[in-house]
Amino acid sequence: MRSILTGTAECGGSDVRYYLLQEPLGEEAECYGVAVEYGGERAELRDLTPSRGRAEELLERMRRGQVTPVTARDVVEDWLLE
Repeated sequence: MRSILTGTAECGGSDVRYYLLQEPLGEEAECYGVAVEYGGERAELRDLTPSRGRAEELLERMRRGQVTPVTARDVVEDWLLE
């Protein structure tokens, strides 16, 4: 698995860091997920989509909303239902 920092947001005087998770699926396919780090906590949500662009859009939405690890799962679950 590869973890790529895509952005940060400030929350409570500290940075929240957002990562794109990239995992190979066979030789030519990949699956993407997201990770959020803040204050010593980390939430990883893997295998969300085969579309890198869609995962990057989710990460940008999470960054703008200053989503933390505590609320990341709820935000992703709502996103999956769209």
